[in-house]
Amino acid sequence: MTGTTRGGIEPVRRLKVADSVAEQLELMITRGDYAPGDKLPPERVLAEQFAVGRSSMREAIRVVEANGLLRTDHGVGVFVVSNTRRATNLSELLVLDEFTVPELFEVRITLERDAAGFAAQRITADEVAELQGIIAAMADPDLSDAAFVALDADLHRAIARVTKNRLLIKLHETIKPLFVDYSHQVIGLPGRREGAHAGHCAIVDAVAGRRVRDARTAAVRHIRDVERDIVAHLEQSAAPTGRARRRVPEPPPPRSTSRPGSRPTGPAGAPPAGETREG
Repeated sequence: MTGTTRGGIEPVRRLKVADSVAEQLELMITRGDYAPGDKLPPERVLAEQFAVGRSSMREAIRVVEANGLLRTDHGVGVFVVSNTRRATNLSELLVLDEFTVPELFEVRITLERDAAGFAAQRITADEVAELQGIIAAMADPDLSDAAFVALDADLHRAIARVTKNRLLIKLHETIKPLFVDYSHQVIGLPGRREGAHAGHCAIVDAVAGRRVRDARTAAVRHIRDVERDIVAHLEQSAAPTGRARRRVPEPPPPRSTSRPGSRPTGPAGAPPAGETREG
C-alpha cells in the first residue's frame, strides 16, 4: 500500500473490491477521519491508498455518495456532506440529477427494448455464454448490493454490445451513470433485487434463444416492473400505517320516501334534528 492514510486502511476483499472500499471509506467518515466539509484526496491518490484500480475506487465513491455521505462537484472534487447514512426518502426517487426518473425510464424503454430485439437477431454463441455467465454471477446470494448493481450495469452494456450498433452502444454509455446512481438508490427496496434478477433472466433467455419479440417484451416488462415497485413503495410510505390504503367509497345518501309538500324527516322516519314528535 502506498501513501499515508488517516486511521489506517484494512486489506480489501478482492472478490468485492468496490464494495469493500466503500465500506471502509464509510467507516473512515463515520469515525471522524474525514469530517463534513472535508474534501477527499483525488481519485488517483485514494486508489493508491486503498491499493485498488481507479475504476473500483470510482465505483466505491458512487456507492458512498448514494448513501448520502459524499457529494461530487464535477471539476472541483468530492466532499463529505454527512457522517451518517441517510434514510431512503422514496419521494426523492422521482428525481435524479437534473432529470426525472420517468424521463430515464422512457429513454431506457426505447433503448433497451430495441437493443434486446437487435441482440436476439445478432447474438453469437460466445456472447450467449457471456450473458449467461453474468446471470450466474448475479444469482450468488452472498453478492453485495453494490456488486449486484455493477453486474446489472455490465449485463445491460453487454446486451448493447451484442447489437453491433456503435451509436446504440454510445447512447447506452451516455445514460449509464444515471442508471448506476439510480440503481444504488433503489436496490435496497424490499423485493427489488429479486425482481430485477427475474427480469434479467427473462431477457437473457429470450435473447439467447433468438426470440426477437420475446426479448423486446421482456425488456419492456423489466422496466415497467421497476416503475410499479417504485410507485407501490411511494404509496406505502405516504400511508400513516405504512401500507397503501384503499379509499372506501362513501355510502350514498338515503333515498327520500316523502311525498312532495311533506315535511322532511331524518333517518328511519325521525323528525329533523331539533324537533320532537307531537304526542
